[in-house]
Amino acid sequence: MVTIAELVAGVKDLLPLPKSYMRIQELVNDSDSSLDDVTKVIENDAALTSRILRIANSAYMGLASKVDTVGRTVQVLGLNQVHDLALASAAVGSLTKMDTGPLDTGDFWRRSVYCAVVARIVSKRRKIAAPERLFVSGLLHDSGHLLFAHRMPDRYAALRAKSIKTATPIHIIEHEEYGFDYAELGAALLRSWQLPEAIIEPVRTHTDDLATIDTKLVQEACVLHVGAVICRAAVWRSDVDEPVPEFEPVALQLMNIDSESTESIMREADESVIEAMTLLLSGAGKNGARANAA
Repeated sequence: MVTIAELVAGVKDLLPLPKSYMRIQELVNDSDSSLDDVTKVIENDAALTSRILRIANSAYMGLASKVDTVGRTVQVLGLNQVHDLALASAAVGSLTKMDTGPLDTGDFWRRSVYCAVVARIVSKRRKIAAPERLFVSGLLHDSGHLLFAHRMPDRYAALRAKSIKTATPIHIIEHEEYGFDYAELGAALLRSWQLPEAIIEPVRTHTDDLATIDTKLVQEACVLHVGAVICRAAVWRSDVDEPVPEFEPVALQLMNIDSESTESIMREADESVIEAMTLLLSGAGKNGARANAA
């Protein structure tokens, strides 16, 4: 039986993150670095500069006034938020280069961006720290399915077909077949990229039994769980789509989620998803282009 390690092996070399992002990560983790150091790294990458400025000046970010230089953007947003924006850009750029066979990349990226937007909305409503970090976790929460579809296209298609036929959420089918699911596989992929554990852990745990999770992790796992359920409900069209998982009771309680708040979150998310997709996927690669056009 295939293992997570076998599926992840070599992906870091196949789909490396851009050197500019890796350097930003080093600087953010270095207490001796300065805002100017990060600014110079971004300014030396024309594509990253363009995307960071577009995102910073978007209605999505909601800044009070326009920022027209990288230096001003770094000052206004701060190192951690700039890191998260750079990571979102870098990860999307790398993942859209992956050959995903039977996986519908249009649906995949709509679902991923929707989850990211919902995670940001929920974390802000619940006053949870670092909503942009949870946005990135939401954006990457389903990356394990990209890897499943890339490494084992026929098995991925069979798993999805079984999920639809039996009306069983796909992560349950994956556990039955392999002993792990897309969340654990995605977390291993992100760990191979040496991403911050604070981004990885919500991805890894959002399909778990939330009642058993360490209290230090459960709040952010609940945010991503809510995002994962709502994004699947939002893109669900008919019985030929994957079934939508049920909310875990712990998530409903901790996030104060009911039918009224769910509808409110979806209305707010609907206003931001198209812009977020355009900002993140424009020019991101062949699969990004396909997702954008879908």
